[in-house]
Amino acid sequence: MTESRIENNEKRKNDLIRKLLDRGIFKNGEYQLYELSLSELEHTYNKNFYKRTIK
Repeated sequence: MTESRIENNEKRKNDLIRKLLDRGIFKNGEYQLYELSLSELEHTYNKNFYKRTIK
């Protein structure tokens, strides 16, 4: 993986964590957000975003 790709993934993770924190989501199950992978964060964000906008 190139350095810029790693940096982009870390930026994306930090962005998702910030957005989830803004929504009041601090954990996913028993894990803190910073412990999750990028794909787990994306899944958590999408699950909570769509869950709240569909209602």
